[in-house]
Amino acid sequence: MPAPISPGEMQKWIEESLAQQPHIGLRKAVTNIVLEARGPFDPRARRKPRVGFALGAVFFAAAVICFCYFNFAR
Repeated sequence: MPAPISPGEMQKWIEESLAQQPHIGLRKAVTNIVLEARGPFDPRARRKPRVGFALGAVFFAAAVICFCYFNFAR
């Protein structure tokens, strides 16, 4: 029968396992949603923002500006 593992040891093992897989993570998921796909021939090239995200950000910013103007500035 294998020896029992403490929760601290299990957490350390999981953290080490995830650290070895750089393609997994919240930051990577968010950047893949916001930015265009990375080019296979030039992976170091700068990634442009997705059109849908950029339009959504502009509309959201306009809505916030209108809300603040009509509720607080007048």
